[in-house]
Amino acid sequence: MKKIYIIGIGGAGTSALAMIYKKRGFDVYGSDDGDGFYTDELQKNDIKVYDKYTNEHITKDIDLVVHVSAIDQNNIELIKARELSLEIISYAEAIARLTKELNTIAICGTHGKTTTTALTAYAFIGLNLDPTVIVGSKISAWGSGAHAGRSKYFIIEADEYLDKLALYNPQSVILTSVDFDHPDFFEDFVAYKKVFSNFVAKIPESGFLVACGDDSDVREIAQNARCQVFFYGERELNNCCIVNRNTNKNGQKIKIKFRNKEYIIKTQLFGTHNAKNAVAAWLMTLLISTNQKQDTQDLSSQSLAISDGINMCVGTTRRFEKKGELQGAVLIDDYAHHPEEIEATLKAVREVFPDKKIIVAFHPHTFSRTEALLDEFAQVLSKADEVIVLDIFASAREERGNITAQDLVDKVDCKEKQNIHAIDELAEWMKNNLTKDDVFITLGAGDIYQVYNLL
Repeated sequence: MKKIYIIGIGGAGTSALAMIYKKRGFDVYGSDDGDGFYTDELQKNDIKVYDKYTNEHITKDIDLVVHVSAIDQNNIELIKARELSLEIISYAEAIARLTKELNTIAICGTHGKTTTTALTAYAFIGLNLDPTVIVGSKISAWGSGAHAGRSKYFIIEADEYLDKLALYNPQSVILTSVDFDHPDFFEDFVAYKKVFSNFVAKIPESGFLVACGDDSDVREIAQNARCQVFFYGERELNNCCIVNRNTNKNGQKIKIKFRNKEYIIKTQLFGTHNAKNAVAAWLMTLLISTNQKQDTQDLSSQSLAISDGINMCVGTTRRFEKKGELQGAVLIDDYAHHPEEIEATLKAVREVFPDKKIIVAFHPHTFSRTEALLDEFAQVLSKADEVIVLDIFASAREERGNITAQDLVDKVDCKEKQNIHAIDELAEWMKNNLTKDDVFITLGAGDIYQVYNLL
């Protein structure tokens, strides 16, 4: 049995990869000195996880060493692996190898790719297509972000950061949105869009590009595709158009029009953005399962099975995740860390809880992003009734910057606003201030979700 060792195994992507390797018959183990968000589930599946890095873990009998991009190249385990001349690849390179072996459907875009990947996976499952899946977050029903299927299909969340898209070989692609992000890597919006343009150009003529046609930048990028392109969204000029949608406490029912026929999609997820995500998943699954047949066949039964699959998806962790109640206040956690994502989340909260006071606790992620998008962050946060900003969450690649959380607080146009420095202080504030009239939302890509462990 081949041995695979993963440095940084506790992350969302690497833990999912570890699960895939395990179910494909490899002996998988690894190390992580982070918060262990995904390590418990790995250990339940007999994947050994070390809680610190040491060269004793790296031995000659290891066939492959995989590491996350954030790992320092002077990491003691990486150094030992080089000394032993072991094969070493990055997480993205490991995913790239799988994309060459399987029929890969890649979900990319600035926003919505995690949820859309999960919805697409469930849509395929609704048709009994049993895909292999890697999602950048934990899917509640799976207990992980991975599913090792038996079919030829491989559904992945494809991240654009560090231009990892250049490594992948997709058969088909969903492009959800394009807004400037990762200013620590991309020089400007032109450079950012270029990686998506190059990616869709790689889709073979036999594949499909399913793209959000409501976004002009997405339409611009789609012009680089050689394959058939299908646009979805709210605008009538899209190939697949949302006619209307109805929301209740259980989710929403979306009526769409495709090829002059109307279909219904049901999802337990809320908000316009998730309606679009569900439509993208429905459309891609329909196209692949019918191979884009041009006849006038009745697709009602196919559509119903796909919709049933989509409706089984209750979402992923940290995506509009309900965390219970505190003193009658509704608690919600969301990964939104970009102005567009925050705006979409707040709209969904207003839609579901129109009579509640909306209180947002935002944890800015990286100094460069906060500085580059400061005015945009202030504008969208001002749509809440009360705003709390935690100190900026640094990263392994960026420990300090030219901006503070208070700079953002000062720009927010909201009567009730403040900077709270730490998560334990936020927990105390919640205990002392929340009431049954409130909806309290934690937002950000850092570790703000840990506040719920302190309550």
